[in-house]
Amino acid sequence: MALKKLGYLRTIPLKAKFNGFVLTPATDKMISCADASALLEHGVAVIDCSWAFFDSVKVRSNRSRERVLPNLLAANPINYGKEFKLSCAEALAAAYYLSGLEAEAHEIMSHFKWGPAFFAVNEYRFSRYRGCQTAEEMRAREAEVLGELRQEKDEMRNQAIEMPSSD
Repeated sequence: MALKKLGYLRTIPLKAKFNGFVLTPATDKMISCADASALLEHGVAVIDCSWAFFDSVKVRSNRSRERVLPNLLAANPINYGKEFKLSCAEALAAAYYLSGLEAEAHEIMSHFKWGPAFFAVNEYRFSRYRGCQTAEEMRAREAEVLGELRQEKDEMRNQAIEMPSSD
């Protein structure tokens, strides 16, 4: 794993006690700026598996330290443009970015050719999520963003297409 070689993470046993945050789809509490100091002090864990199989992975964590990311798009070559299909690097960078630690997020992604694309494809989302102080505020902002994107998609779908005449 590239992140391990670069010194951004270490492997810990599933049964090991971890005082940092664990990114998981099994919680409703979103990461936010309120998590920045604890994230810097204790870190964040990413589970290297598809979230489709996450339930089969038994992770020992404190429920109050579990966090989920808001809706983001992947930029990695395998899942480019797909929602919730982030690589571990993207998830880690997103956790730092959304906690207000943007420089750290950019540093992590700078080691991947496609790293800048992650911030580019999520520019609108990040601009809207940036600065959310609490998990509740992040959840509300995500709902707003998804509503706006849905409305824009509907408007585009209903837009008349002007075709050249066949004369």
